[in-house]
Amino acid sequence: MTTETEFVQAFVDRFPVLRPDYDDHVEDMGELLPHVIFGVGEGFTDRIVDAYLGDDDPLDWRSVLMFFEEHFDRGDRGIDEVLVTSFLDRLPWSNQPGYDLVDQLPEQLRTRFDLLRPTAGATRDS
Repeated sequence: MTTETEFVQAFVDRFPVLRPDYDDHVEDMGELLPHVIFGVGEGFTDRIVDAYLGDDDPLDWRSVLMFFEEHFDRGDRGIDEVLVTSFLDRLPWSNQPGYDLVDQLPEQLRTRFDLLRPTAGATRDS
């Protein structure tokens, strides 16, 4: 089993464009806090949405989503908690820029997103 810390480190290793953000976070916090690095302020989730919106971010958001899908729901509760609470639950709402990223989520992540926001899917189909 992989811990959420190992997951974040593997994520940054796979997407080295995030290394400066990771290093700044560890320096500022004194340690890696997975939920914080994904969710607070200009965290990884915001970077992924910005990359989707084409805001000149070199992060390959499609590959990121596939990386998350590969690590989601594999029996590592800590990783699932980070992905659900600090990624999926922090994605834009339907009235915010970047919400269409939800339509790009791979199957397992989309299923969980729809459980988090059951009215989101209904609103989009209405």
